Parts: sequence; structure tokens; C-alpha cells
Amino acid sequence: MDMKHLNFSLRWILLLMASVILCDAGKVMAVRDTKGRALDIELLSVTGESIRFKRLDTSKEFSVAIDVFDEDSQEKIRKEADSLPALLPPLDVEVVIGKRRQKKASYYMEEQEISCTVKLKNLSHEIPLPNLTGRVLFVGRNQRTPDAYTILSVQDFPVELKPGESSASGLKSFITKYDSDNKGYGNVGGYQYSGYLLVLLNDKQEVVFNQTTDGGIRKVLTERPGLLEKMAAYPRDAYFNGKLELQDQNLRPPNIIGR
Repeated sequence: MDMKHLNFSLRWILLLMASVILCDAGKVMAVRDTKGRALDIELLSVTGESIRFKRLDTSKEFSVAIDVFDEDSQEKIRKEADSLPALLPPLDVEVVIGKRRQKKASYYMEEQEISCTVKLKNLSHEIPLPNLTGRVLFVGRNQRTPDAYTILSVQDFPVELKPGESSASGLKSFITKYDSDNKGYGNVGGYQYSGYLLVLLNDKQEVVFNQTTDGGIRKVLTERPGLLEKMAAYPRDAYFNGKLELQDQNLRPPNIIGR
């Protein structure tokens, strides 16, 4: 298999994995249709007068009008609909980061302008992506103290996609400055952009999707998933260590760029 086909296969594996992560389990219940036939289902979603469910005996999914069920079952379904988590479709997510070097203030000082565009596509032909908040946390690493990190910028954008729809959100660029020599007693540090954390948040500020290019962040979040919601709420200039734990701001290595 050549690299082109390998990359294509890996891309779709990741998309399938994302769909598993995004779609929460539904509510299992016993219902009857208008002819009195009993059926055990897993209720997945209710949209207007239509419902989507999985038959437990066959594991097949169906989308039907709610009036195919008897009145008692319809009442049960509508009651459970309010407690169902939003059914989220599989997404194609691409975050394009631009890093443009600016004129150096001195021989060793490096100045970067970071730009970002978030591209989303709803891969489902049936399920809409509900109104969510997209948030990107841009992470910087101190060049004098390697275990010192900060949030260089936090930017939110609205997300709502119909089936098959795409969007592109261009975020505001920002500048960071750091000592590119990274050695010697004269190293003044500063924070170099090291990666991002993208999250999609529902109206309860719960993370329903996340993506990062920083291997260290990914490893810690995998080992300690309870940190994800906490980190998603970190403000700009938050100071934390490699374990993603917030640290005393009084001990924070300075950021040498004035903004």
C-alpha cells in the first residue's frame, strides 16, 4: 500500500473513532407499536415528530415517525427525550496553523505571529451538529524553564452545521516572543508556541469533542481525563506545568512580549 492510500485509510479510521467518541449511548426502553407488538429499543434521538432508535435484537438503526408507536409508548419516548444527550454526527476537523516570523528584536530573539483557521465538516447526511461553542487554546512553552507552560491566547467561535455542511472560522492572530538560542546564562526565556487544544462545548460547558497537536497534552489528558474540562476553562496567561496543573502565578516565568 502506498503512502497516499495509507494516509487516506488512517484519515477514515480517525473519523470513525471520532464518531464513536461523539455519539453518546441512548436510553433503553420497551415500547409497543400501534398494532400492539412489543419492541425493545435504544432511543438515540427525537427530532420533532421523528425518532431514531436501535433495535436491541438486531442492533439495526431506524428513523421513523413517532406515531408508529402506541400512545403510551409515545408518551414514554417524549418524556425520555429531554434527558437524552445530543446525538452528534461524525466530523472532519482540520486546524490550519500559520507561523510567520517577524523581524528579530536582537540576534537571539525570535518573534512569531500565529494565525489559525478551523475547518469543520458534518459528515452525516441525517444528523445536524447542534449549536456548540468552539474554543482553541494556544499553548506556549517557556524557553528557559522547559516545564513551564502558558496559554498564549484563548479564542471562541460559534459552531452549528446542517447535515453535509462545512464551515471555516478564521481566528484572530497574535504575537509571541522568545529566546531562540535557548542556552547560556543570558537566556531570557519567553514562550514559544508549542501546540493547541481544540474543544467543542455544549451549553453546559461540557466538552463533546477535543483535538490537540501537542503530544504531551494528549498523553496527560488520556491518563487523567478529568483534566479536560478544567483545561478547557484555562484563561489566557494561565501558568501550568507539564502535568497540566495550574501553578502559583507569583512563580511564573515572565512572558517577554508586551501585548
